Amino acid sequence: PCGGCPEVVFGDMLGISMTSALFAYMNTAPYQLLSLHTTSSPRVAVCRSNTPLAAAVDRRGALSVAARAAALATLSGSPWAAHGSGGATAGKYTTIPIAKRRYFGRVKQGVFEFMALGDAVTAAAAGKGSLTSQDVTGFFAQTKKTVSQRQKANCQGSSSCIVQEEFSSRWEDMQLAMFLLGNAFRLDSGKPPEKVRQVKEAKAFFAEVSGLQRGLQNGNVKEAAKKFEAAREALDVYLNDVELPPTEDPSYLDSADEAVPSLCQGSFCI
Repeated sequence: PCGGCPEVVFGDMLGISMTSALFAYMNTAPYQLLSLHTTSSPRVAVCRSNTPLAAAVDRRGALSVAARAAALATLSGSPWAAHGSGGATAGKYTTIPIAKRRYFGRVKQGVFEFMALGDAVTAAAAGKGSLTSQDVTGFFAQTKKTVSQRQKANCQGSSSCIVQEEFSSRWEDMQLAMFLLGNAFRLDSGKPPEKVRQVKEAKAFFAEVSGLQRGLQNGNVKEAAKKFEAAREALDVYLNDVELPPTEDPSYLDSADEAVPSLCQGSFCI
């Protein structure tokens, strides 16, 4: 459009973020960005301005400018920089950090209560406890409130206007949190959850706990103790692959904070 102006071709490796960085740089330099084509090899036409102080820009000079501008943009946390992981959509926050923020507390609390269950089973196997203790039955009991009773908005005169309380067990909540956290570690957005290594490891743990639960229901102390140890080994494999400490870590000696902390960047919080 400017007639005979040099055209700079950026390869695929430079990408659109470098083109954006060049645009930011050109806003303060005596050049004008005339067009941007987002093809597989983005092209940017750079032309001299009408000011007498403008200098000619050749291919090598423009590439050098772009490289420096892109490096500065990356180091300074430019909003154009895209950070993606595992099948996540490119953006400021990746799937894995958000999953950790949401589910780490619930998984840690599940491990805490599971280890308390194991201590009770081990004590029962040694003749010093009972399989009906609170630490054993509480892990599977429907005592965790998931929905509070409330009145539906703009609804009156019917029992359907009241949302009833709903409860779940620590075991059910632990399964859900482990699945969602594990699935966030996928390396390909097209990969189904059952193909994700961390999800497979979580399911292996679930299977061992199901065997433990059957042993408890049958009153078979030895079988329950054996299944607990197998489940603990499977859980350690999973915890390692979701970047959590193993079951013997002191952090599981106390209950975990299940509250989801706010994640902020500047004035924007989620």
